[in-house]
Amino acid sequence: MTEPFVAAAVVSLGYLLGAIPFAFILGNAAGVDLRTAGTGNVGAGNLRRTVGLGPAVAAAVLDGLKGLAPVLIARRLGFGEGVAAASGIAAVVGHNWSLYLRSRAGRGLATAVGVLVAIAPWLLVWTTLWAVAGWWIGGGFAGFIGWGLLPPIALATGQQSAVVFAAMALTTVVMVRRMQGNVGDPTDLRSRLQRAVWDTDRTPVVAASDAEERTAS
Repeated sequence: MTEPFVAAAVVSLGYLLGAIPFAFILGNAAGVDLRTAGTGNVGAGNLRRTVGLGPAVAAAVLDGLKGLAPVLIARRLGFGEGVAAASGIAAVVGHNWSLYLRSRAGRGLATAVGVLVAIAPWLLVWTTLWAVAGWWIGGGFAGFIGWGLLPPIALATGQQSAVVFAAMALTTVVMVRRMQGNVGDPTDLRSRLQRAVWDTDRTPVVAASDAEERTAS
């Protein structure tokens, strides 16, 4: 009778770990509020633009560990791949919609990569190839292909059901967050589809220089 409650607690822990906004914390330490600087995205990419490469790398690594740790904890406690994968997915949800920030945060890519490292590391070959392709065809569109086709790739290669489920859930969470955008968030379908495919916003974002002026005042 207690096992379902422990499983729920493990999944909840995954969310709470994932919700820790490392990029926001590192940006705040440098005097930058990522919510109002650069693209407005609370993630490693925006941290690199507004603060620097070193903090961004640190945030990306920490975000990846947020996806990896819940899966390992679930396995350590004796749960199967279903609960382990759900814990990792909860971490990505926590990263994207952080309880601590009371709002949407990053895009969840590094945290999702951490989950894949734990449950199906070979799938990273697929997403990495499209990440590299992004240098030529555009990172947003390459990300749409790489993550959008992840579930069919997992299914076509005969992965166990927990891995296919995780791939579908990760794709859904990442794409929903992409469709939300960073700021403004128009509700028309065209804007949402544009974000899903190209990961761009139709509304202007706050310039980094403007944000720096505000934080200095």
